[in-house]
Amino acid sequence: MPDTVLEIFGQPPLNIYTQICLCYSMDKARRSEIVHILQSGLVRLTESFPWIAGQVVRDDTSGLFKITTLGKTPRLVVKDVTDTALPMEQLKNVQFPFRMMHETDLAPRSTIPGLFSESEHNPVFLLQATYIDGGLLLTFLGHHQAIDGTGLAQIVSLLSKACNGEPFTEEEKIMGNMERDNIVPLFSEIERLRYGDLYEKLKHQIVPKYTPTTSENPPSCSWRYFIFSGDSLSKLKQLASQNLTTGIPFVSTDDSLTAFVWQAVSRARLQRLEKNTKTTIGRAINVRPCLGIRNTYPGMITNMAYSNNTLSELVDAPLGHVASNLRSKLDSEELKQNTRALATLINDNLGTPITSPTATMDMSSDIALSSWAQQNFYALDFGLGLGLPESVRRPEFTPVESLMYFLPKTKKGDVTLAICLREEDMEALRKDGEMMKYATFIE
Repeated sequence: MPDTVLEIFGQPPLNIYTQICLCYSMDKARRSEIVHILQSGLVRLTESFPWIAGQVVRDDTSGLFKITTLGKTPRLVVKDVTDTALPMEQLKNVQFPFRMMHETDLAPRSTIPGLFSESEHNPVFLLQATYIDGGLLLTFLGHHQAIDGTGLAQIVSLLSKACNGEPFTEEEKIMGNMERDNIVPLFSEIERLRYGDLYEKLKHQIVPKYTPTTSENPPSCSWRYFIFSGDSLSKLKQLASQNLTTGIPFVSTDDSLTAFVWQAVSRARLQRLEKNTKTTIGRAINVRPCLGIRNTYPGMITNMAYSNNTLSELVDAPLGHVASNLRSKLDSEELKQNTRALATLINDNLGTPITSPTATMDMSSDIALSSWAQQNFYALDFGLGLGLPESVRRPEFTPVESLMYFLPKTKKGDVTLAICLREEDMEALRKDGEMMKYATFIE
């Protein structure tokens, strides 16, 4: 396999892994058959996409990150926690909470580097099959410099096809094996002049040279789930659509839910923050469509869209106004230009990376959100004969204050919010009447 230089958004060193866990009911007698099907699928996947079995390394000469050969297939780790983990039936009864699904049990390596790992290498993709009493928990991991959330969903979908013996389409093979290093066009000199000073216009994504030190002990934070039913989501979108601002013809369900969560978390934070405290929300955006790249491209093509307000103005605003503001940040042409500008800025500073999605964010008052709601994990069966997943979850990992995910939408239309907050904010959120009118808290 020839080495593959990562695209520009894979060049900033971010050696973390994105994890997603699919939960299936299963008879114990099927275990050996399961491993054979998955391993055969990995062989077929690698035959068409050799890089998926590679590793992410930094080239000693160029300093660029690239994918190089590692193994014959991505590694499949098999683990049996039948004697220590809750049985599948009980997990279902308590709705698969974070506290019962930790990455140390369900994943071969940690999300954040340095905590635990199955090897010293940095594989592009790997998975773990974890057996519990009456169930199979399949966790997939993608190296975040090589595969973003959309890319991970694509790779896992391709693996499901491979396990089912289905052929890959020509588009899947072409997009899956595209050259990466020039897929995001950098600005020409003329385009730089038209856009303006990169450092000024993108200063919110540039890590400050000097950050104030604090003697304050970091707050105790935890991960929890809130489930929004399909009916609740419909009501929130309907409510938001009643108060759209001028120039915004519609808002999506994702916009409406994001606005609702931002307001609810901000209400919870008013117990400890001043009303005029600034709050920012950064939404991770799949910018493939803006750049003319198909969603079947599995690499790292993500940017952020930011919205700002004060806590008091935010919580007092109609839901539709907040959702409209979020929608206004998703203009395709503006996202395209901002993404190309960011790519150019990163390219200018490859030797000493200066950017970060949360560079200037204050996580005591801000939010970083990634939506996986539209990903198709609930439609994947991998030819295992187990049917579709009972649940799709993010294994619990190191608490990161104000990091949030919308998990994939269920077949019934439910969306689960995975949220990490300091304990006092979480407790206030649980007691927020408006929040609990639409959501169910998972203990």
